[in-house]
Amino acid sequence: MTFFKGWLYCALWYSSILAGYSLLFCPLLPLLFISNKLYRYITDIFFTFWQYYPTALLEIICDSHVQVTGDAIRTGELSLLLMNHRTRTDWNFFWPTVYHCVEGKGKLAHSTKFILKDQIRHIPGPGWIMQLACFVYIQRCWQMDRLILKKYVEYVSDINYKHSLLIFPEGTDLTEATKKNSDKFAIKNDLPLYDNVLHPKTTGFVYLTQQLLYRNSLDAVYDITLIYPDTIPQNEKWLLNGKFPNVVKIHLVRYPKSVLPTSEEGLKQFLEKRWFDKEKIIKEFQATGNFLHGQILQCKRKWELYLAFIFWTILPYISLYLFLTNNWFMAIVIVHTLFLLGVNMYCKGFQNFEILLHMWKKHVYSINEKPN
Repeated sequence: MTFFKGWLYCALWYSSILAGYSLLFCPLLPLLFISNKLYRYITDIFFTFWQYYPTALLEIICDSHVQVTGDAIRTGELSLLLMNHRTRTDWNFFWPTVYHCVEGKGKLAHSTKFILKDQIRHIPGPGWIMQLACFVYIQRCWQMDRLILKKYVEYVSDINYKHSLLIFPEGTDLTEATKKNSDKFAIKNDLPLYDNVLHPKTTGFVYLTQQLLYRNSLDAVYDITLIYPDTIPQNEKWLLNGKFPNVVKIHLVRYPKSVLPTSEEGLKQFLEKRWFDKEKIIKEFQATGNFLHGQILQCKRKWELYLAFIFWTILPYISLYLFLTNNWFMAIVIVHTLFLLGVNMYCKGFQNFEILLHMWKKHVYSINEKPN
C-alpha cells in the first residue's frame, strides 16, 4: 500500500502538470502580447490553484501533514522567502505551507515562485510550467546571474508585480558531500561548523534585496525553518516508494523592510545570523522535541482541497480527450510547445522573452507618446 501511494502521488502530480500546461497555459499565450500584467494575473490564479493539489494529495492520499506556525505571508506584497534546504523534495511540502500561511485579499492571485538552477527549465512539463509561471532560473555563475536578477527586479518593479519568491540560500540540499564542502568553507572563513544546515551563500540574497529595496518594491523578508521530525525524504525515489513523513514542521518569521539593513555587510550578517539561529533551533528540537511557538497557520476551508483534488484529477483525461479528438486544440498545444522550445533556444527561457516583449512594448508606447 505504501509503494502504491508513492506511485499514485507521482503519477497524479505529473499528469496534472501536463494537463495544466496544455489545457490552461497554452491557450493563454496570445494574452501576453496584449498585457504582461494581465497574463501574469491569470496564470498566477491557475498556478496557485494547482498548488492546492499537492496539498490535497499529501493530506488525502498520503496522510502527510504540514504544521505551519509563525507569521502569515501577506497578499498584496512582494516578499522574499528564505528557507533551509534539507532534502531535494522540500518543495513538495512547501506547497501546503503556502496554502496554509498566505492570508489576505486575493489569495488565489498571490503566487509563489522559486529561484532554480537553469537545467530544470528544460524538463518537459514541470520545467515548462515554471517558466510560464515566472520562476527565476539562474546559471550558478555570478556574472550571468547578476544580470538575470537585475532584469527580474526591473521587470517586477516596472509592472508592480506582487508575489513571493522562495530562495534556498544554501544552494543545494543537505547531504554528506555538501556538508563536507560547507565545513571546508566554514574552516577557511573562521565560521562555526553546522550539523543540520549548510552555510548560506550571501551574494545573491544581498544583491537581490538591495535592488528591490532601491526600487521600493520589497515589502518583507520571511525566515522559514523546516524540520522533518520522523521520515526524511532525501530524494524523489523516497516519495516514489511512498516514504512520506507523517508530519513536517515549518515556522515563519516576518521581517518588514523597515527593519532590514541596507548595506551589503549588514544584509550578509542578517542572513548568516538567521542560519546560525536555525542550527540552534534544530538542535534544540532534536534534544527536546520542542519547536518554535507562534500562531498556528491553518486554512480551514477543506472544501478548496477537495475541489482541487477533483478538478486536477479529472483535467488530464479532458486534456487527453481534446488532444486526440480536436484538431484546433492539438494545433494550439503543438504550436505553443514549438514556440516555447524556440524561446528556450534563442532567448534562454520564457522569462527573458517576456521581459524583452515588455521592454519592446514600452519602447513603442514611448515613441507614440512623443509629440509630433
